[in-house]
Amino acid sequence: MNELFILLIESMKEEAACYRRLALLARDQKELLVAGSVNVLPGNTRLQEKQVFALTPIIGRREEALAKLAKLYRVKKIDLNEAVKKAPAEIADEFKKILADLVQAAKELSSVNDLSEKLLDNAVKFTKFTLKVVRESGKKKTLSLVGAPEDKRSSFVNRVV
Repeated sequence: MNELFILLIESMKEEAACYRRLALLARDQKELLVAGSVNVLPGNTRLQEKQVFALTPIIGRREEALAKLAKLYRVKKIDLNEAVKKAPAEIADEFKKILADLVQAAKELSSVNDLSEKLLDNAVKFTKFTLKVVRESGKKKTLSLVGAPEDKRSSFVNRVV
């Protein structure tokens, strides 16, 4: 049984390391976006994909160990939070520490990804606006920042008397 907990600890360490590498790459991507270095983005994206693909077998090993633990404890399913409660006393503290580290790494990655998502969304909006301006050049329409034609109906503000 201790072997299963040791396997879980090792897989959580590897998973946390992958999350940290992904967070670093995502920060790099954010910096590339801010600097406008779009030609370097595909290389960064490939590195991120490699990290994501590296996670698959790690998570598989973790899930396999959890399934074996569930069988040993005669329960249908067990997750990491339940496993930490059942960890042998000699490795329980290390298990808790590694689990907390894994959770922190996942939160850090999520935070960086949320910011990158907003930056990418803004970049896409700006690109669409620019394309709309280029397509509409020479036409007598005024565009708003969202790329839609402005309403030309008279209003109280723009009414000519």
